[in-house]
Amino acid sequence: MKITKVEAIPLFAAFADAFDGGVPPELSQPAFSMRDNPLLGQGAVIVRVETDEGLIGIGEAMGRPGPRGTAAHINEVLAPMLLGRDPRHHGALFTAMNEGMRFAPMGISGVDLALWDLRGKIYGDSLMNLLGGALREAVDCYASPIPYMAMPDASAEKAQEFLRDGFRAVKLKIGRGISRDIAHVEAVREATGSDIKLLVDANGAYTVSQSIALAKDLVKLGVYWLEEPVHPEYPDDLARIRRRVDLPVVSGEWLGSWLGFRDLLKAEAVDVIMPNITRCGGITGLMKIVDLALLENVTVAPHGVGAGIGIAAAIAACAVMPNFLIYEYNQLFNPLRHTVMHEPIQFAAGVLTPNAGEGLGISLNEATIGRYRAD
Repeated sequence: MKITKVEAIPLFAAFADAFDGGVPPELSQPAFSMRDNPLLGQGAVIVRVETDEGLIGIGEAMGRPGPRGTAAHINEVLAPMLLGRDPRHHGALFTAMNEGMRFAPMGISGVDLALWDLRGKIYGDSLMNLLGGALREAVDCYASPIPYMAMPDASAEKAQEFLRDGFRAVKLKIGRGISRDIAHVEAVREATGSDIKLLVDANGAYTVSQSIALAKDLVKLGVYWLEEPVHPEYPDDLARIRRRVDLPVVSGEWLGSWLGFRDLLKAEAVDVIMPNITRCGGITGLMKIVDLALLENVTVAPHGVGAGIGIAAAIAACAVMPNFLIYEYNQLFNPLRHTVMHEPIQFAAGVLTPNAGEGLGISLNEATIGRYRAD
């Protein structure tokens, strides 16, 4: 069996098209990391890997910050490396892509997902079985984000909306100054009650001393974790904060390989890591990271931004992880999340159910692909 075609398709759903130009500010700038680079829409890169026996594997690469760049990398650099190779040799192909292209993990992630989907179709089995078998039938998740709302009562109402949808855990974006942050955290906590997990994410907004001061108030409010209080590329600073605060410190969504996670873990900087399957090397990269974290007794709570294909793959991977904690089921407006594939994302009562179909268990919705193609 040989690979005969590798194709990456960039998708982009502009917010302006959905809102007639009047995009709500909490959508274009939902968090600290978008303060100077507004979010203009939602993107994804769909990957197809075809074989000479007519089988097609489907994957997804992260669409931020621009899907066309990642698609070009796959089409112009990775595809020639893969043509004529045996798709069953996914480990060898993953090694080859990483040795040559360490600077572009998102493209590698999309191809790796497609190769795993293809592998499932070759062997007629689900991703969970290919990864060794599920340890849980349902995957705990939380709603994310409560974005930068203007007033605390608006944040509280957004939290209540998530609870009405069936979530039992929610994440609030912070990073607008300690006093303002605490006002929003207090409002959300009052709205949700103490039984609901309340997570906060600063997206690197603070210094070490500010983070420590902030954490003291967050502990009093029963916050579940503090995510990226400082810039994620400073693991030593994260470690200093972790030694001084009494709640879990979390990071990892921006890291693109298991090597970055190795350094984060060696620095003893985090209690929980957050790899994104469409950025960190796909399924192969993610499971390497899971093993590294397991050796350090660190739990894994995968980052959940992306379209439906990456979500389906991540849910299946979460089902098999021995050190899984909770999954981020992103709820920010995204026309690609539920329409890029025909199969629904199965959510109810705060948990997600993995798809048991062959490979990733999904099929592309060609109408969505055609509508949002960005090439």
